Amino acid sequence: MSNSETVRALLTAIEQLRWDEAKSYLADDFTLDGAAPQPLNAEAWLGVHKAFAAAMPDFSFNASDIHEEQGGVRLRVQISGTQTRAMALPVPGIPVIAPTGKRVQLPSEPCACEFRGDKIASYTIEGVPGGGLPGILAQLGAALPA
Repeated sequence: MSNSETVRALLTAIEQLRWDEAKSYLADDFTLDGAAPQPLNAEAWLGVHKAFAAAMPDFSFNASDIHEEQGGVRLRVQISGTQTRAMALPVPGIPVIAPTGKRVQLPSEPCACEFRGDKIASYTIEGVPGGGLPGILAQLGAALPA
């Protein structure tokens, strides 16, 4: 499997709630940067997506422009979903968000994945205004703790 195919497979596994498969694409010391105030390890990142999936059954990355570049993979994601159930994010200080019925549509965000062997070692989301976890919370009428 090529690196770009691995990234596609990871995002599809998350969207389809195949958590063990998703984790199998990540290095043991995987980190996600740029979506939350602090870097997240694999367990924390997948935990956030489990909360998104539970609250927004139509959650999607809407990934596009996935291509290999200098041994890594570049892509764009534009997260969307409708919050029809309570959202209990595993993030300290964020209370459970009651169902709002609101559709979340983040701006398109450039991302980069670095590999170690055939595993994704890091996933970096280049911050854009209104993006990431703060963007999702803002659209749902909530906020990150100070």
